[in-house]
Amino acid sequence: MASSRRTAFGTGALTAALALWTSGAPSVVYPSYGREWSLPPALTTAVFGVYPVSLLLVLGLFGGISDRVGRRAAIVLGLALMAVGTLAFALAPSVEVLLVARAVTGVGVGFALSPATALLAEHARPGRGHIAGAVATASTAAGLTVALVLGGAFLALLPDPLHLSYCPLLAAVLLTLLLALRLPGGGAGAGVGVQLLRVERSLRGVVVQGALGVAAAYGTGGVVLALGADVAVGLLHTASPLVIGLVLALSAVTIGVTALLARGLRAASAAPAGAIGMVVGLAALVAASITGSLVVFLVSIVLTGIGYSLLFSAGVGVAAELAPAAHRASTVSAVYFAGYAVQALTAIGLGQLATAEGLLPAIATGAAVLATLAVIAGAAPFVRAHRAARSALEGNPA
Repeated sequence: MASSRRTAFGTGALTAALALWTSGAPSVVYPSYGREWSLPPALTTAVFGVYPVSLLLVLGLFGGISDRVGRRAAIVLGLALMAVGTLAFALAPSVEVLLVARAVTGVGVGFALSPATALLAEHARPGRGHIAGAVATASTAAGLTVALVLGGAFLALLPDPLHLSYCPLLAAVLLTLLLALRLPGGGAGAGVGVQLLRVERSLRGVVVQGALGVAAAYGTGGVVLALGADVAVGLLHTASPLVIGLVLALSAVTIGVTALLARGLRAASAAPAGAIGMVVGLAALVAASITGSLVVFLVSIVLTGIGYSLLFSAGVGVAAELAPAAHRASTVSAVYFAGYAVQALTAIGLGQLATAEGLLPAIATGAAVLATLAVIAGAAPFVRAHRAARSALEGNPA
């Protein structure tokens, strides 16, 4: 029994890691596609944007599917689609195939990520369900680290990085798919039909709290990855994909290490601490952009990584732990939906602003908006606890 629990827990962690590896794998090589295939920026941006759109569609239409058909079926479907999309990237002869590959991988992650997170909560040791958020954070950070470091290394060292760089990811997805096939079955047997994402009334406070934390984390992650690379290029005076990948991987490593060190923290402590780290880190990012200080930039990367980790862990953890099993995946999907929506809007909006007004105004605007969101996310556990206490008093007068 303990062995099967560990296997299921490990499969959930691996699936979460692959979700971010799959998401980040093409990011490092996008500039190379543009150069080698003579693609205009609008087209490479379209390839990037297809992923969150397809993922959000799946979360919105099928976010609770594993609550109906079981965790194994949803994870296997998601991993299979991730494998197909990754294979398409590895063989892609044209930008049209890239668009299809990016869409298919987004759909795959949409099916797999929420049930994988639910699996972590359900197969943690008794009384330790709250660590699902920390493990999901560490796993996704590990996946992103591998994507950034391998992508940069392959671009620098391999003769055909546009295709060969996807081979390790494909092998990892197929291996995890084999593990997922060994998961226990189960589910209500209600079928795979479309069912719009909805949240039980009793869980709406939990979802709002979780969504605020994940949205603040994902939004900041989008700024660091999208605009931080441009800042790093200017400060380091190099466009080497390996060097830039290593610098950005510092953020992912910080996120993962923080999640593991703080895995025992409950959301009520993790969220406000994460908000403080996020606000100070975003202020440091603006300062680095103004002063041109590499040291301040690296400090901002570490601090925003700490803030991301604590806010994301708190957001996902509270949703995965408090939602009943029958609604766990749909509840977690609602939280992820909010996070990815904010990330997509932030990346697109700030990218447009950077093009029109310059890098510094975009970073300053993004920092102000996301710092405000982080403060609200940090206060959310206290607000929810206060409302719960007041409702209890009103329902049970002394």
